[in-house]
Amino acid sequence: MGKFVLIVLLILSFQVFSQDIVIIHTNDLHSHLNGLSPETEYTPLVKDMDPTLGGMARIAGYIDNQKELFGDKLLVVDAGDFLMGTLFQTIELNEGFQLNLMHKMGYEFATLGNHEFDFGPDSLAKIIRNSMANGPIPQLIFSNYKTSKIASDADFVKLFEDNIILPYSINEKNGYRIGIFSLMGVDADESISSNQGLQFENQKKVARKTARFLKKKEKVDLVVVLSHCGVAMNKKGKWQGEDVELAKSVHDIDLIISGHSHTMLPEAIKAGNALIVQTGHMGLNVGKVEISFDSYRKPVFQYQLIEMNDNITANAEIQNLIDSKVPQIENEILADLGLHYQTIVAETSFNLELDEFHPFESNLGPFVANAIHYQLNQNHQIGVDVVLVASGIIRYNIYKGNTGMQNINDVFNVMPLGFGGDKIPGFPLGKVYINGGELKKLMELILTVYSIKPTHFLHFSGMEVECDMSKGIFRKISRIRIGDDLNGYKTIDISKKSSQQVSIASNTFLLSFIGQLKKMSFGLVNIIPKNSEGISIENNNYLIDLDPNTEGIQEAKEWIAIYDYMKSFKDINGNGIPDIPRIYEQKRNALIMLNQ
Repeated sequence: MGKFVLIVLLILSFQVFSQDIVIIHTNDLHSHLNGLSPETEYTPLVKDMDPTLGGMARIAGYIDNQKELFGDKLLVVDAGDFLMGTLFQTIELNEGFQLNLMHKMGYEFATLGNHEFDFGPDSLAKIIRNSMANGPIPQLIFSNYKTSKIASDADFVKLFEDNIILPYSINEKNGYRIGIFSLMGVDADESISSNQGLQFENQKKVARKTARFLKKKEKVDLVVVLSHCGVAMNKKGKWQGEDVELAKSVHDIDLIISGHSHTMLPEAIKAGNALIVQTGHMGLNVGKVEISFDSYRKPVFQYQLIEMNDNITANAEIQNLIDSKVPQIENEILADLGLHYQTIVAETSFNLELDEFHPFESNLGPFVANAIHYQLNQNHQIGVDVVLVASGIIRYNIYKGNTGMQNINDVFNVMPLGFGGDKIPGFPLGKVYINGGELKKLMELILTVYSIKPTHFLHFSGMEVECDMSKGIFRKISRIRIGDDLNGYKTIDISKKSSQQVSIASNTFLLSFIGQLKKMSFGLVNIIPKNSEGISIENNNYLIDLDPNTEGIQEAKEWIAIYDYMKSFKDINGNGIPDIPRIYEQKRNALIMLNQ
């Protein structure tokens, strides 16, 4: 009897998991059509074990492989923020290229994240319409957008009326009915930089109604949510976040394909009745969920995360389509700046990194702030005391790879977000004046909230801040000094009655945020951005004009400041390429900590 049981167990242990449905998923691709980084070493069509990860050609090759294995069992989806993050985003308004590319790769469904709205809702509508004019696109699902009477989203709302964007969809795979809907989370909603009165219905309310309808009325076998809400781990090592709360609150959901938080989940999270999965970001990994149904038609899951490295056989057709768009980027964006896509900008012998979840120590944050400080003061004599850079605007690291060579897209990828009044991508930089007491309030607020909102942490240049983190709210900072390492630092008056004015430069997104602090903090923090004469200013009145003698405003951009800063470095090894100085090799505290 014992031998019989052992044989049965051995047989069962070698049985293959029987898949009824297989779902391949991504999230937060952010227009990273090529692998990274550095992009100069990305060779997807050559098996040379290059150090880069990601790339649409690799993802397409992996999807091709899974189609061969699973046929009509396979479903391919994306959980939003597929746009915005590389120079390829610059051709989207007129071209609508990426959605067509995703369809060619095998994507069947996708939802919208907050960064799809970076150009505004009606510009997003234009991107979608142009994409459809070029060929088929994945079916777009968007369930909790609240249509309104605002003029700025009229064209976007028309996409719902024309059934181009659906609130849900039912898809059949291998004889099983899959109900799919999507959600925009609260944090994602608040992160929409071009928010022009856009409104979203409560995601839990919409999820309960939609999931119940799909399960009870449509009799689907599986309810899948493409969720741009996110998950995060708390200090106790427990998973939390909007998607965890969603799963616990809505029991008819079976699977949440998560996005927005850029969380890489090697193992799925079980919450409520649902499984939560997420791949991280930028296509570095692809998620695979294998589903079988038991005798009661209940789903049983297996999940794995697959790294998109050089072991993946890439799809040459997809890579050729991507490469064909590079001349367009050069002609429309880079030519006026005297730049070429493949030109090597600089080299590095070390990584410059920012952990977006723990931004307090970094070498990339200070590097970026110093680059902008250099650009405005040394290159253009704008005269700025302090440069502020929000962690959430820094989107990717600078990696050494095998050679250390960085091209212009590697530079752009660091700070790719936003747009201004010209055709050059990137948030414009502005300059305002605040007094020493207001500067202290701002930095005190950041020290209070950054542990909850790491993206709000401010890196800076031209300033030293001394603080004691053990003290209470608005009592942590004891001294602020303004200056630089070359000319030294001077202590400023940071009292409530301070009249000492400090000039602050940052991008327009952050400056608009500073002007809204009184409302956002319920009156606790009131900072009034002013001009050099002490008169309050708002909107574009604080834009920096790099060349006042030329008609219009010649906007300053963060990524161009990084490029110029890199080009200013010395060529140490004599190969004609500037080297990033080793003073940036070590990560450093942004603050001078007292009583530690």
